[in-house]
Amino acid sequence: MLKRLIIPVLLVMLLGGCSSAEKTDKLRIVTTIFPAYDFARQVFGDTAEITLLLKPGTESHSYDPSARDIVKIDSCDLFIYNGGESDAWVENMLRSVDVNALRMMDAVEALAEDNEGIAETEHDEHNEDEEYDEHIWTSPKNAALIVESIRNAAVKLAPENGELYESAAGEYIAEINALDEKFTELLSGEERTFVFGDRFPLLYFFREYGLKYYAAFPGCGSETEPSAQTIAFLTEKLESDTVPTVFCIELSNRKLAETLADENGLPVAEFHTCHNITADDFATESYVSLMERNYQMLKTALTNGG
Repeated sequence: MLKRLIIPVLLVMLLGGCSSAEKTDKLRIVTTIFPAYDFARQVFGDTAEITLLLKPGTESHSYDPSARDIVKIDSCDLFIYNGGESDAWVENMLRSVDVNALRMMDAVEALAEDNEGIAETEHDEHNEDEEYDEHIWTSPKNAALIVESIRNAAVKLAPENGELYESAAGEYIAEINALDEKFTELLSGEERTFVFGDRFPLLYFFREYGLKYYAAFPGCGSETEPSAQTIAFLTEKLESDTVPTVFCIELSNRKLAETLADENGLPVAEFHTCHNITADDFATESYVSLMERNYQMLKTALTNGG
């Protein structure tokens, strides 16, 4: 794989010839995706400079680290990444650099990928290993566990700021727990089925609240033109859908969701996975505010269904 070949070469060329990073009194934290970035900034606050490698609006599953990214990781005090298939490049890189790393998937109980409700799947007959869904943060309970893990790493890294980190993490976890309670109250009771004319990276959320789903593509699948069978499959599911809305996720092209909605006279609603974020939202939104947006969206969808 090209990534595995170029990373050691980049390190020799760049790290050997680069002076140390610009002097700063703040800790340097590097994160791969938005959830890690948001959780880190909530815990570290002004005591750290936090870098997000995946630029807002960039497709997360096809991310390749640049030479500059590798240098940032090598010179940071803490590198936070998610783990899973999309971060395979990280495991290779960590064999070439000595960096303090935190893998978010280690903080939770990972769930095996479940494609039972997916119309189109990509199956590799040569890969018999069980694969785990990497979108762990979509469950608020998991998000709270990840914040705890980052807090523990922060206290170990800078014990002189321990009380600050404990307080900041506690406040954010309380906000996440409050969201969890709201989702539990909203989604408990009758069995509900949701249809996504899109990819489905929300297994942890749906398992947490006992929800049923059907979708066009798996969470890490490529967004391609759906087959006629997929459209027919989802159209049939919409006829028995207890939530009369077609869902899509952020930054998708929405084409299939809008086609299904138009043909069935239904609205389209965006379920934000918090995996990625637009440049506009990046300036103002957090994991909690995006999940609050989801709560309001679901409340509207369920009200319309009633």
